[in-house]
Amino acid sequence: MFKLPLEEGKLPVFVFPQSLSFYLDDSITHKQVLTLYNPYDFSIRFKVLGTSPQKYSVDHTEGTVKSKCCVDM
Repeated sequence: MFKLPLEEGKLPVFVFPQSLSFYLDDSITHKQVLTLYNPYDFSIRFKVLGTSPQKYSVDHTEGTVKSKCCVDM
């Protein structure tokens, strides 16, 4: 099995959807849900960083995802 080299303390996780699109003239797109899934047998901590925090807000910017669970943001 091929394994990617990992930096210490960092693991790949699953995020759905893989991308978000916002349209200025369509207010329905202004609020979207991003799901973070932890496939591992142990809890993981997460932190959400953004490039334009003055333009976007995230309800849960950091926290813990229990083993085999997911978190919606």
